[in-house]
Amino acid sequence: MKIFANMLKPLAMGIALIAVFGAGQIAKADPVTVSGTSSGTVTGTAANFLTFTGNTFTATTAGGVGSFSGADRIGTFTLASTAGETPVSGNFTLNLTFTAPAGINGGQSATYTATVSGTISTPNVGGVQIEFDNPIQTFTFSNASGSGSFSIELPKLFVQSGETANLTAGLRGEQTAAVPEPATMILLGTGLAGVAARIRKRRKDAEN
Repeated sequence: MKIFANMLKPLAMGIALIAVFGAGQIAKADPVTVSGTSSGTVTGTAANFLTFTGNTFTATTAGGVGSFSGADRIGTFTLASTAGETPVSGNFTLNLTFTAPAGINGGQSATYTATVSGTISTPNVGGVQIEFDNPIQTFTFSNASGSGSFSIELPKLFVQSGETANLTAGLRGEQTAAVPEPATMILLGTGLAGVAARIRKRRKDAEN
């Protein structure tokens, strides 16, 4: 029995390695890199004073979180200096097109477009406020590298008269690595079958 137990050790180790390998491939949460572009339209009386400039942006999550800021901001608002003379109001429509991760579900095969609406108001003299009606946008994706989801959150923004303000956004998301190819699993299974056959042969020889 002791000899048989020793023979079983390689088989047990092989099974454990497959379990660890498979779990690492299926359960490992990897960072998500999100890239896209933006454009926007201002309507109402605010259109006479407020302009929006879109941007091309990229951000990568670390520990499941990230942000679009600095050079990778969503875009910029510029408010004319004359806007502080009278209250203004209107609406803002933000158009987002994500080019990565590729294979986002629910839209086109490689890109996904979202439209986010916002309200423009004058809370006090000296500037305007932009508040989004649906500030959190969530997307899922599935491609050759794996599958996962990400979401962006747009904050409330105040723009002072005669100033330019960056529109930033928070990013959350993670992805799971793709499951190993069937050929890889078949190869591992064949190897284990060979180990099992060898163990049976040794056991038979020992009994004889």
